[in-house]
Amino acid sequence: MQKYKVFFNEKRIVFTSTRKITLRKPRLSFLDDPSTDSVLRWVETFVEGDITEAVIEHKSTDDLFNAFRLAFTEIDAAGGVVVRNNKLLFIFRNGKWDLPKGKIDDGETADVAAIREVEEECGISGHRIVKQLPSTFHIYKSPYKDNFGTWIFKETFWYEMGYTGELEGKPQLDEGISEVRWFAKNELHEVLENTYENLKQIIELYMD
Repeated sequence: MQKYKVFFNEKRIVFTSTRKITLRKPRLSFLDDPSTDSVLRWVETFVEGDITEAVIEHKSTDDLFNAFRLAFTEIDAAGGVVVRNNKLLFIFRNGKWDLPKGKIDDGETADVAAIREVEEECGISGHRIVKQLPSTFHIYKSPYKDNFGTWIFKETFWYEMGYTGELEGKPQLDEGISEVRWFAKNELHEVLENTYENLKQIIELYMD
């Protein structure tokens, strides 16, 4: 069963092929007409409404998900879950615990970008990729002048990284990061209480 979760702040849209999930919605007008206008009208209705989750059941989950994302301007990002001695590295940014990540530069591969972002945001070096983790997806309206108000679809490619160095890390202050901290797996509940919804599915992979 293929399933995709797309987040908007604390809300999420789930695309699935299962028949065991009850459909919750605003009316899914874009199922029959997955055009850009139809998708974005539905998204506006969803994000402005009271419900926090829409579960969309469709036999061609991949096709519908791909049609959905094509309605947006896409930006790719990459980040890392750094593990050392059974502890995970987190950053504190904008009042929440976060994982180091950032936009993939032109001509850069996702894995190289992930390594770079961890080094820049956490102040460590020598970390190495162990394996790729599931991507996360979220949507938002651009706050920047050059494309203000444009709907953005961001896929973040995640990698588990091993680190054997002795550096504790140094926050990249000019990126709004105020703290870098290592958390033992039995302390991850503290992170989950104050992090982003779309990161919880990654963090939960490491819960004891």
